[in-house]
Amino acid sequence: MKLRHAFLAAVIAVGACATTDTPADDGMFAGAPLSSVSLLENIRVLASDEFEGRAPGTNGERLTVEYLERAFAAAGLEPGVTLPDGTRSWRQEAVLSAATLLNTPTLTIAGADGSRPYVYGEHFTAWTRRLQENVDVSNAELVFVGYGINAPELGWNDYEGVDVRGKIVVILINDPDFDTGDDRGFGGRAMTYYGRWTYKFEEAGRQGAAGAIIVHQTAPASYPWPVIGSRVAGPRFDIVRADRGASRAGFEGWMQEAVARETFQRAGVDFDRLRAQAQTRGFRAVDLGSLTGSIALQTRLEQTRTSNVVGVLPGRSRPNETVIYSAHWDHLGRCAAIDGDDICNGALDNATGTAALIELARAFSANGRPERSVAFIALTAEEQGLLGALYYQQNPIFNPRDTVAAINMDGINNMGRTRDIEVVGFGKSEMDDLITRAAQAQGRRVEPDSSPEAGYFYRSDHLHFAQLGIPVLYTSNGIDLVEGGVERGSALNAAYVANDYHKPSDEVTDAWDMSGGVEDLQLLYTVGRELADNSSWPRWHENAEFRGARVASGRE
Repeated sequence: MKLRHAFLAAVIAVGACATTDTPADDGMFAGAPLSSVSLLENIRVLASDEFEGRAPGTNGERLTVEYLERAFAAAGLEPGVTLPDGTRSWRQEAVLSAATLLNTPTLTIAGADGSRPYVYGEHFTAWTRRLQENVDVSNAELVFVGYGINAPELGWNDYEGVDVRGKIVVILINDPDFDTGDDRGFGGRAMTYYGRWTYKFEEAGRQGAAGAIIVHQTAPASYPWPVIGSRVAGPRFDIVRADRGASRAGFEGWMQEAVARETFQRAGVDFDRLRAQAQTRGFRAVDLGSLTGSIALQTRLEQTRTSNVVGVLPGRSRPNETVIYSAHWDHLGRCAAIDGDDICNGALDNATGTAALIELARAFSANGRPERSVAFIALTAEEQGLLGALYYQQNPIFNPRDTVAAINMDGINNMGRTRDIEVVGFGKSEMDDLITRAAQAQGRRVEPDSSPEAGYFYRSDHLHFAQLGIPVLYTSNGIDLVEGGVERGSALNAAYVANDYHKPSDEVTDAWDMSGGVEDLQLLYTVGRELADNSSWPRWHENAEFRGARVASGRE
């Protein structure tokens, strides 16, 4: 995917210093904002081979960040970060840890019938978030803690009455009501954050577990084992925590369902029966007989610096109140080669969303400053676990109490115009009402999340804004194509997931049609502009798990 080299050279010819001295080149983006031509031109640059897949900490990051600085300046934004010395910068710099396994660990489960070793990648995966080179968990008791949920507001605690300090907890994925669909406090089949593996590992650490291992099952996880088992090489990234990861379990990981069933059988208990019991209120954790687990991890620890890129259009009358647009700029960088191509360009995921940030900034600037400020945040390390957004959550630039809403973009429609647009997490906040009105004005309709049980709401950067209490809007492209209907839209979506997602083939092609993406962005612009020009504060609905954080801030 080669680009006109003269244009690319002009785009990235900017120094690494990210201050107000960054020059604005008004000729770079002379096309009309929110047009297919200008949107696609940005995508082609960001997804070019020269940007090497935009991995954090690489030359691809340098090119991407410099491009964004130049683009934001050309769009009329101001740098959004105030440095300790009072100067302004485009970059919110974060330090990430990179932990690379040096050994090939074995998980050994021992009992009265002897010891059984399990193969890394084939039977289980494991890693550590502790910043220590050697983690050795030896002969730790195994405890089944059901879904591993401690939710006082729901009257649910899978850890009640059990002390798991120094033990290995075995956990089910998703929520207790996934199988039945009836609402047992977790929204029926719609996954909550309690169902995500990220939460389960966090809670296991809070409980003092020596290890935490999740049982993989394809349906409740929403992806097959190869998605997990194939990720055994290369570093795992995390933010550098103040306690250096001491609050996390010694190791975290997954095991194949077949291994779990064998382990439960060895303990003299029935996996299916215990799984059913774990779906009922009042479930109590179960010791897995006299079984113990052992594992040793040898890790090389490194640190890398990476940046969120932040531009802001200050509001005219209420600049302290902010509407946020976000998208992650990063992708996978170099990856497993296919037909000699080892660059995972990430054109759809997420050069499209990053280009959309630029185009929305241009649109806001072209139509005049609104009453409230509008911030445009290109987040780093989403592909490594939403780490740029997590860093922002822990170090917010704009006061969460005074942040009106956040609109996140992760993949923009490249299939053509649609009659619909999907809202992931529909039903959580009044943001739904705003986009529904905007869609109706376009003669289109809003559809709720088509796969709420897969938990897509919890898999992109807006999650960490929501955890600050900020109402969020996250859309996915519709599939009811004006040309070809639902059948063609579904087929194109399925083909992308099967053939291009996280592969070198995620590149711009002649088949791309950004007309539908532009219509979607016009919707998101309309929603953001309405919020930025009025004095309303969208609210979470009563059943949203993030409402408590907003109430605690004093905003609701």
